[in-house]
Amino acid sequence: MEPGIDDSVILGVHSVYEALASAQRPVQRLHVSRGSVPEKVRQIVEMATARGIPIRREGRQALNRVAKGLPHQGVVAIVGARSYVPLERILGSDNPLIVILDGVQDPQNLGAVIRTAETAGASGLIVTERRSVGLTAAVSRVSAGALEYMPIAKVPNLVTTVKTMKAKGIWVVAVDPRASDHWTEFDYTVPVALVLGGEHRGVRRLVLENCDARVRLPMQGKINSLNVSVAAGVVLFEVVRQRGMLGAQNDAKA
Repeated sequence: MEPGIDDSVILGVHSVYEALASAQRPVQRLHVSRGSVPEKVRQIVEMATARGIPIRREGRQALNRVAKGLPHQGVVAIVGARSYVPLERILGSDNPLIVILDGVQDPQNLGAVIRTAETAGASGLIVTERRSVGLTAAVSRVSAGALEYMPIAKVPNLVTTVKTMKAKGIWVVAVDPRASDHWTEFDYTVPVALVLGGEHRGVRRLVLENCDARVRLPMQGKINSLNVSVAAGVVLFEVVRQRGMLGAQNDAKA
């Protein structure tokens, strides 16, 4: 977590707008730059005014202090903490598409994965209690507001969670550079959970051993790994592609 910043602060136009639009967390007050502001900030002010949320018009230096020097685009929201959801809420989704992160500790990576997962229509995201970054202001900012919509569960034991998913008929697929199958060779039209590893050691051995399948993204250059958020995007949108094709086939039969 950044020094002095916690998950009760949301920074930036897109993140603040989506926090208000989603109404998932109580917004206690806004800090907005004095003078002329972009149209999106005006919309934020209008939404806040309609809800009776206090608005403080402040100079750049004052806003910088509230944001602890982090980028804020002229708007900062003070909100209630973002809470995790019960695992059962995510597992109960219709034809679930779940993202599991095994030890992602970089807030930039977590925020980017949340943004990608939300745009791909994922049912939810699962992180571990240990070796995982929390839902910080940086995560919110990088997610560009997606954090306000994505259900996220925190679990104490990932192996136990994987076994629970399998018992419920969810196929658990690990993205592993040592796998023999390419990422396009799995049928993602079934209920599925994608497991991606952290920045340094990937998916842990015991987790891998309990997955139903492993897939890899072939590397063509001299660097042999992808950022976790990029890998998540590639595999998630293969799921979108396959499920979209299934939907098109069903429409044709109707």
